[in-house]
Amino acid sequence: MRESVLGRILENKKREIESLVVSTRERNKPVLDFRQAILDRHFICEVKKSSPTLGAINQSADVEKVAELYESLGAACVSVLTDRDFFSGSFKDLRLVASKVNIPVLCKDFIISEKQIDMAYVMGADAILLMATSLLKEDYERLYSYAKAKGLQVLLEIHELEELDVVRDMKPEVLGVNSRNLKTLEIDKEKGADIIRQLPEYDVKVAESGMKDQDDIKLMTDAGAVGFLVGSSLMSSEDPSVVFESLKAGLK
Repeated sequence: MRESVLGRILENKKREIESLVVSTRERNKPVLDFRQAILDRHFICEVKKSSPTLGAINQSADVEKVAELYESLGAACVSVLTDRDFFSGSFKDLRLVASKVNIPVLCKDFIISEKQIDMAYVMGADAILLMATSLLKEDYERLYSYAKAKGLQVLLEIHELEELDVVRDMKPEVLGVNSRNLKTLEIDKEKGADIIRQLPEYDVKVAESGMKDQDDIKLMTDAGAVGFLVGSSLMSSEDPSVVFESLKAGLK
């Protein structure tokens, strides 16, 4: 049986963190309200140059221009991949995006260390992603508390209902439900919608992965999602504005 993609990413991430030096620069912008932005404008649009599933998506993308386009289209937030080896991202990309837009920025990475949260904060992130699939309960509580102490909000991502065990005592501001199984990389949007449907106690739920058009957005909206994280369909399009309009049509 092959090692899961998530397992390989996390092993690599541990090595990456060992050599990660946190920048000494001062943060020069206030922390924006990630949760409220999702309630107001719904779409978290992602800067993603490549992925383990699709390979190269848009390697030459100018991250500043992409982020500015997302903001001009009406995105609630910009998500920036900072994983280097599997997604061609960087904390530099995060800094460039955060310096260009006036909407909240999400640091999307496989976060397992306070050092990553320190970097996210310094580089201008307003929220971080924590993945229940890759964290024990005590790790989640430690990292969640650390992020909160810096004023950052947290998007907690689950793929299975059982993963909510990690948040029993510390409820995140925003709950993400990923339709992609990060161990096999397979997408099951119906399963994602079904999980969202079973979580009425979370008022800000974000649907993640595989959304390409208005039908996908309508599926997730009907299930109870109020936010949608969209990356590959925007980054791979020659005209992201057309894709964005199609996605927005699913809200009607």
